[in-house]
Amino acid sequence: MMPHRQIEPLVVHTVDRISYVNESFLSLYNIRSRDEVIGRSIFELISEADCEPIAEQFDRLIDGSASARGLTIELKMNGKRGPLVVALSSPVTWDDRKHIQTTFIDISERLSVSGLPDYALNEVPTGISIADITRDDQPLIYINDMFVELTGYPREEVIGTNCRFLQGERTREEPVTKMRAAIEAREPVTVVLRNYRKDGSMFWNRVTLTPIADETGTVRYYLGFQEDVSEQKLYEKEQAIFKKHAEAAEQAIFITDRAGTIEYVNPTFERMTGYSAEEAIGQNPKLIKSDQQDDRFYTELWETITAGNIWEAELTNRTKSGELYKVHQQIVPITNDRGEITHFAAIERDVTDTRFAEQVLDVMNRVLRHNVRTSVNVIDGYAELLANNIDDPELRAAAHIIRERSDVLEKISDRTAEIQELFKHRKDAKSLPVGNIVEFVERNRQRYPEAEIDVQINANTDMEIKNGGLLQSAIDEAIENAVVHNDQPVAKIEVRVCKSEETADVHIEIADNGPGIPSAEWEIITVGEETPLVHSSGIGLWLIYWTVTALGGAVELAENDPRGSVLTYRVPVAID
Repeated sequence: MMPHRQIEPLVVHTVDRISYVNESFLSLYNIRSRDEVIGRSIFELISEADCEPIAEQFDRLIDGSASARGLTIELKMNGKRGPLVVALSSPVTWDDRKHIQTTFIDISERLSVSGLPDYALNEVPTGISIADITRDDQPLIYINDMFVELTGYPREEVIGTNCRFLQGERTREEPVTKMRAAIEAREPVTVVLRNYRKDGSMFWNRVTLTPIADETGTVRYYLGFQEDVSEQKLYEKEQAIFKKHAEAAEQAIFITDRAGTIEYVNPTFERMTGYSAEEAIGQNPKLIKSDQQDDRFYTELWETITAGNIWEAELTNRTKSGELYKVHQQIVPITNDRGEITHFAAIERDVTDTRFAEQVLDVMNRVLRHNVRTSVNVIDGYAELLANNIDDPELRAAAHIIRERSDVLEKISDRTAEIQELFKHRKDAKSLPVGNIVEFVERNRQRYPEAEIDVQINANTDMEIKNGGLLQSAIDEAIENAVVHNDQPVAKIEVRVCKSEETADVHIEIADNGPGIPSAEWEIITVGEETPLVHSSGIGLWLIYWTVTALGGAVELAENDPRGSVLTYRVPVAID
């Protein structure tokens, strides 16, 4: 005949309210019907001194920071002191809601009389051990199945030994000393330390030790809980890395929970919005909302991210002081292992100055092109009329000079359109095969048939140049300068392309046989500033510099041998 298995008193409850009790619990409290306790607070059954520590235990189980917990507590029965028990608690789903199941076990009595209730301890999803601290070296006298699974050590190797066998090379002394001091003082303690399984693998172990006292108050045993918190430690490490990068980022970053409540903001968010972290956390992003977008905009935003998709758009926000500012915003849903959305991360880049600059350029382009071209046409027309109707050679020559300078002014006004296009497309992600450079050179040969323009490519022609759509402007400008300003009978230009051996760059050299670019003019470009007394004679070099910089590259100038200049563009390669 099978021995009768005693069922331990068990309660299913929320943090405070009881939802279910078993027959053993009713017998323990001498209660006739479950209706007498369902809906009551579980803390009515626990001594006042133990309510606070066990409440903290319940909170950790509900928020998911622990898988099981154990605590020695004193029960309260009919307003009087009850027995000392170990309350073993673990999370459970009850009526589709998060609950806690707590089993009350009088381990002290079982240890001395009838043995431990293995069936109850083995159902707890965490490692449990019991040590006899009255014996030499405080050996383990019990471990449950989960302890064996967690550590890889079979019972026969563990029972009768001190639990220090889990320690290893990288176990820090501080938590070990803390546990030792708590046991000597007969106090509970929780530490996190590096432990090692039988196969040598390391895991982060959260160890909670609870003294078990008998009715006289004498502590003879210690109940130990071992939880593998390696994933949590990894999360904390990744979170620390994220926070380090987020706090150094130039973009504003804020994170909300699933309902849209802000839980984190980085320093750039504080600077950009004027709201401190303390003011923003706990608020909704409506905190920085302006009236520049309608309700439909935000409805579409919310529908997009709650469906698990990334949202990206430009919008106008409002600072704490009431100023409007434009941002490019990206919101990314964050999911857990089950694919459930838990948070949203928003990244915002302030584009106020960029949009303002582009607007100014757009207006200046239209005004300059229209007004300058109109004025130049008038000047050129009158200069042509004078040149055709004046007999004086000097005056006729002056009229021709006026026409030449008018032509220069017209070309400069046309360059404003190129600058506007440069700004507009500087962040385009289009890449360009190196082989296309041959086509650029061929077009310039057709434009300047009197010049000798050669091209030599010593690189993989299929290799892609990042943002390469801008490259043609830089090459065209350099070749035009080399031809127009050349003082030799035949302008000779060589375009040489090679791959850098040291970096992921392509080097494009454009060499000519002209008079060379004055060092003073190039110095202005490298310094990046013109003054009334020191300035460049034209806009061509600036266009080259701006274009290659927009490509993410750099420009270098050197003398050609035997004469002329060599412009070198160092531009990045697109990496798969």
